[in-house]
Amino acid sequence: MLQIRNVPALEVLQNRNFRYLWAARWIHENSRRMELIVLGYLIYQLTDSAFQVGLISVFLNGPRPPLSLMAGMLADRLDRKRILAGIHTSYLVIASCLLALLLLDRVEPWHVFLAVLLQGTVKTLDDPTRRAALFDLAGQDRVAHAMSLETITNNGGKILGPIVGGMLVQFFGFTVAFMVLVALDLVSALLILKMHLPERATTLVRDTQFWRGIQSGIGFSFSNKFVLGVLCISLIMNGMVLPLQYFIPVIATEVLKVGEAMGGLLGSADGIGALVGAIIIGSRQRFAFHGRYYAFGAAIVAFGVVAVAWSPWFVVSFLLLFASGVGQSGFSTMQSTILLLSAPAEMRGRIMGSQSLVNGLGHLVGGVEIGAIAQAFTISLAIGVNAGIGILLMLPVVLLTPLVWRPVEPHQRQPEPEPVAPVPAETPGNG
Repeated sequence: MLQIRNVPALEVLQNRNFRYLWAARWIHENSRRMELIVLGYLIYQLTDSAFQVGLISVFLNGPRPPLSLMAGMLADRLDRKRILAGIHTSYLVIASCLLALLLLDRVEPWHVFLAVLLQGTVKTLDDPTRRAALFDLAGQDRVAHAMSLETITNNGGKILGPIVGGMLVQFFGFTVAFMVLVALDLVSALLILKMHLPERATTLVRDTQFWRGIQSGIGFSFSNKFVLGVLCISLIMNGMVLPLQYFIPVIATEVLKVGEAMGGLLGSADGIGALVGAIIIGSRQRFAFHGRYYAFGAAIVAFGVVAVAWSPWFVVSFLLLFASGVGQSGFSTMQSTILLLSAPAEMRGRIMGSQSLVNGLGHLVGGVEIGAIAQAFTISLAIGVNAGIGILLMLPVVLLTPLVWRPVEPHQRQPEPEPVAPVPAETPGNG
């Protein structure tokens, strides 16, 4: 009989507060993935423009480059539970406003882009805070397993979200879809309110000057070769390869000639593959070379996206996205794991902020570029050429950084020196 102690990832779930955070993340990831497919079809219906569909990526990720480093510093200085509670309340309010506009039949493209911009601003603070909180609850020895569970939640959302979102749009319309989204956001906010986090290292940086703290985070990101390698590949992947997800409605409609429900199913394919891969990773006891999972996973995703760009068959495209999803499980799980292991305790929020910065910058550039090329030529050319260039750009990073050549070196704080006992003063007259 399978026991919890034989499945390392499940051991992390024995912590009740981790379960609250994990469940809230799982529910929110479902609502987020539903919303991406729903908003993609909504904008495509309102504008009939692939370029404007790509603007969803621009507005969602636009706040991350200017705000991510500050968000990471806030995650190191402030109470992470309060931050997360405010974040999930904001998601709920934004979704409720879009629902109200749909009920009134007053929704316009600029309403959608404004809502996405606000969500992107909130998400800038969400990512570093949540991942640092995961480390707080799981600890160094289980951080890879905690990240594998996060990958499972991400990809569970990537499976169910697009399928449910596409079916709701096709059979019930946009208003009903947003009713479901509001309900999911409410549940995730309530779960966050029930969670408690342990005492942690924020007191170590509360006396640090804010901008000096940000500068030290940037300096560490460039000086640590493992961190630098991860951030470089993340920038390439998010700019050249991963924006595919925003253009699923365009690919489904223009290339594969299928409806919203099938488009939602296509959007779930890489999530199914990544879920399978994350379960395999979560079942492993130890990891010697985290960087190999990360770099090889990124390569599998990139090659899969190149092939999908030129596939005119739904089944082939689905299977290719499934295979790339398996690779993405290694990429996604080890991206945060390597960064958290490499960073000192008082700097984890800032390093997560650096990750959010490069991810957002990549999506920002990629969404504009791919959308513009697709509008001028074809979506297949835009996706295929960008992913191919991404493969070429990743090669020198793999060769010049230690990611695949050496095990990750977890950061260890230098022990405090032993206090020197004072020498007793001689008492006059005792000689």
